[in-house]
Amino acid sequence: MLAGGKRSLIRRRRNTADGDLDITPMIDVTFLLLIFFMVTSTMKGTPDKDIPAAVSGENANATEMIDLSILRANGPEEGTVLLEDRVVSLDELQAELTERARGGPLKLMIYAERGVKNGFVGDVESVIGDVDGTIEYKFAVLQLR
Repeated sequence: MLAGGKRSLIRRRRNTADGDLDITPMIDVTFLLLIFFMVTSTMKGTPDKDIPAAVSGENANATEMIDLSILRANGPEEGTVLLEDRVVSLDELQAELTERARGGPLKLMIYAERGVKNGFVGDVESVIGDVDGTIEYKFAVLQLR
């Protein structure tokens, strides 16, 4: 204080030895690195997996089973479903299998072409699971030449 009760305009310097640490430069470097890696990285989805041939399993008698083929699509749709060589939609497949399951348990042999997306095969499998009745199914890979 100065004479007359006035305060001094001079500020005292704080002692930085008290443990204060300026982390602003560290935050700046962190954001720069984050931006660098975001700009230079490429976004890739999970690659399609090539499923190896089975080395064990059961032999299935396909003559006693209903053929259900899943083919890859050439257009914007996900795939094509053939029920005994007849093209059907997923809704038609569910209705047809529901009708056939009323007569007793069904046995399906699902042939999936190698290039079919896994998600579409899962959609077909969900449709089969939604059918009331007992359905036993097995998978095979369809090799087109």
